[in-house]
Amino acid sequence: MILVEEIRGRLCADESRRVERVALGWEDRLRSRQRVRTDTGTELGVKLPTGQPLKEGDVLFEDGERVVVVAAIPEDVLVLYAESETEMGRLCYQVGNRHAPICVQDGRVLTPYDSVLEAYFVKMGVRCEKAKEPFTHDFGAFHSHHH
Repeated sequence: MILVEEIRGRLCADESRRVERVALGWEDRLRSRQRVRTDTGTELGVKLPTGQPLKEGDVLFEDGERVVVVAAIPEDVLVLYAESETEMGRLCYQVGNRHAPICVQDGRVLTPYDSVLEAYFVKMGVRCEKAKEPFTHDFGAFHSHHH
């Protein structure tokens, strides 16, 4: 097993070595300690500093023959479409107020799919849809607090 204690960089577009991928969902990319396997069966032990998330394209290991990188897998997400900056703010507030993670991009808010959340936004007249695409939580690690 290969031990990974630091990110070695980012995958280059012109990489000539064999590329092995570790396919991870968004929650697994937040874990700093875990065992993973590449698409070719190479086993790695990940032991990163606490709070250091993995990102699509991060190089976990490299040698003269291969590069092992992180691949974000497509997951069920709820996509909310904002028609204005004000609506974008409201959507982000409503998702965050339910302690759900968000990803903001190009007039869209993504959050892991939740049928109750979808029903809420449909009832509020927000244009939304269930989709399958990689999800990356934009705003760091989770925290908790009590109301």
